[in-house]
Amino acid sequence: MQRFLCLHTLPAGSMTKDQVYQIADAVQHDARVHGYRSFLNLSEGKGCCILEANDRETIASWFQMMGIPYDCIVPVELEGERGVIEDLRESLAPAGVA
Repeated sequence: MQRFLCLHTLPAGSMTKDQVYQIADAVQHDARVHGYRSFLNLSEGKGCCILEANDRETIASWFQMMGIPYDCIVPVELEGERGVIEDLRESLAPAGVA
């Protein structure tokens, strides 16, 4: 599975914390899409999440099924945490290809 960065704009205050919990639970139990990490500001209607799936179309379909609007879904190329950067493109290259 590949990681995708998903950005969201919602009407401010339109989603509750309970709805977020329900969505988080649903994405952990889906066979095609898995939640990795998310960041939300419900009062301003902004969010981003990292999801794992085989392709962006699968994620778009899942968002549509769940009624979740999104601005974009893009593959994650570089992932960093506390100053350590990992190039995820290397893990996606076919064997023998650098």
